[in-house]
Amino acid sequence: MKRRIGLLVVLMAACTGVLVGLQAYWNGQAYRNTTRAFRREVQEALTDAAGQEIRLRQHALLHRYREWLADTNSIRLQLRALPLDGSPVFVIADKHPWPGERRAPYDIGFADFPGPVRRLDPAARAFFLRRFTAGLVASDVRQGLVYYYTRSLGDRLHAAYQADRVDSMRLRRLYAQALHRRGIDTPFRLDFAGSPLASPAATGLVTRAVNVSAVNKAGVVVRAGLPDPDLVYLDQMKWVLLSSLGLVGIVVGCFAYAVRALRSQEQLAELKNDFVNNMTHELKTPVATIAVTAEALNAYALNPVDTAEYLAIIRAQASRLGRLLDKVLESAVLESARPALDPQLLDLAALVAQAAQQALPQLAERRQHLNLHLPPTPRPVFVAGDPLHLANVLATLLDNAYKYADPASEIVLGCNVSDGAAVVRLTSHGAPIPTHHQPRVFEKFFRVPTGNRHDVPGYGLGLHYARQMAARHGGRLTLECRGTRTTFVLTLPLAAHATHAPVAAPRR
Repeated sequence: MKRRIGLLVVLMAACTGVLVGLQAYWNGQAYRNTTRAFRREVQEALTDAAGQEIRLRQHALLHRYREWLADTNSIRLQLRALPLDGSPVFVIADKHPWPGERRAPYDIGFADFPGPVRRLDPAARAFFLRRFTAGLVASDVRQGLVYYYTRSLGDRLHAAYQADRVDSMRLRRLYAQALHRRGIDTPFRLDFAGSPLASPAATGLVTRAVNVSAVNKAGVVVRAGLPDPDLVYLDQMKWVLLSSLGLVGIVVGCFAYAVRALRSQEQLAELKNDFVNNMTHELKTPVATIAVTAEALNAYALNPVDTAEYLAIIRAQASRLGRLLDKVLESAVLESARPALDPQLLDLAALVAQAAQQALPQLAERRQHLNLHLPPTPRPVFVAGDPLHLANVLATLLDNAYKYADPASEIVLGCNVSDGAAVVRLTSHGAPIPTHHQPRVFEKFFRVPTGNRHDVPGYGLGLHYARQMAARHGGRLTLECRGTRTTFVLTLPLAAHATHAPVAAPRR
């Protein structure tokens, strides 16, 4: 069975490892996809923000250009009709040209000009300002060109190009808005005009350079640095990671539960085998004795005295078998039916003294000395409990000490009051209990393994019964081991009116 369980554990561990590996691979792929998408989005956000900031500056420049055109102190605007077909033509020229300049006035017509040519009224002037700046001039500004429609307009536009500067605060605001629209809210810094950011290792993520010059396509550039992109990655992947961790946790939990169940089955099988071996050993002796005695009665003509002696042997062995079966049945009833208790007000010290007195003949067989510590007789230790079952618990503990304590050793049994509870301590000296077996001594059918030796009779039921009864009475039974010294501690709640303080017990 151990081999099959080991094989199952190996297979389950392999399946769990494969699942964890697949989850790690998928999460790695998701991480790489997330980082690529994040880099693309922050780059696109910077490009969009830079383009929007450039368009705002170009719009402001077109507004200024329209104001220059509308300045009648500098620009002379005329409207006339062509001689051939009478089409309207707008003519612009400097009102105060440079001395010696022989530049011809610039004329331009618009097919969508409303109405016939009359004169340059405010409506016609407004139409020209709007159409001229939105058409030719806007195209020039987008390309960063300077076209001298007039000398003064060209010089002013060139000077405006030279004075053009990116608005860093506005660009920062636009970039934050572009990131927010993409679900990214993280600190960043902007670097202009080639003063390099810190290294990527120190800065985190650094975008590619984006041009922010409205005139020179190779002019001012900007880059963005995000110091903590990993936090953004984790935020974007949190549900993927949580679902993966949850799945792995469920699988590992199921694996652990299955391993625990298999180990429990293995331990149960070992306990069953030990119980069968011990029970077989316990049954073998009385059955063999009865068989031999019966054969003697049948084979020989015995006198009445010998016959009575042989019959007494048969009755003793039959009684031993009956007690063994009673203990097994009693344990089964305790597990399934939970026998009803008959709680009474008891003097636990008197009950301990009675159990010690009954155990003295048995202890004398191995020359073991019982040292009894009890409170003074005027100070009883009252508990509420079933006298029969509590007496059985004390008898079980004394029987266990008799079996496992060294011959001619001292067994110490004491009863007192400590921390508002009644405490019975039974200490003996014998073979030490291995540390890994100590938590299991109260398990049903468990006995400390001794190989094929059955020199100590028993079936692993007594201590299990004793702990169950202690719990049924609201107390507890614990084990303390230190080297060869073994101590069982039975703690029971005092009866409601028994509130006296602990008293040092004299030696008896």
